[in-house]
Amino acid sequence: MEMDLTVGTYATYKDLSEYVYGSAAVIGLQMVPILGPLSDEAYLPAEKLGIAFQLANFIRDVAEDLDRGRIYLPLDELAAEGVDQEMLSARRLTPEIVRALKFQIARVRELQKEADPGIELLHPTSRPCIRAASELYCGIVDEVEAIGYDIFNKRAQTSMARRIRVAGKAYVHALSARRALD
Repeated sequence: MEMDLTVGTYATYKDLSEYVYGSAAVIGLQMVPILGPLSDEAYLPAEKLGIAFQLANFIRDVAEDLDRGRIYLPLDELAAEGVDQEMLSARRLTPEIVRALKFQIARVRELQKEADPGIELLHPTSRPCIRAASELYCGIVDEVEAIGYDIFNKRAQTSMARRIRVAGKAYVHALSARRALD
């Protein structure tokens, strides 16, 4: 708990991963027994999806985290794109920051892609809800792109129309799965 209160930056993705494991990956792992795994192979994809959710959140919340004195993007990966803490603190979108965000977004999408097959390893009635959560939560990065990566002046959020569409589709599929099992 002390680490969460005192650490404001993470030098590497490995360092960040230690924090993310405790803040997000374990949530995915804890959800698996509730969702009805068909195999123990469901656990690793659930962990990856939890991490993807957290990283999408970090990308969206860069400005808010700066207000709290925190940067949840690995400093070495930012530096590789020419970004330092001062550039982020200036809150001015630069080509370097856009490149850094694109790199982080690609990671979210890769984790989501790796997690996706794990949804099939869940009980059929759970799958539509987790697909919806994956689409909407990882979809935050789509919204970051839609606002031109301007995370300093706009909050990327999924539109109500998209939420309703995805949730409605999940609801119908969940009902169908329940009926098929009756």
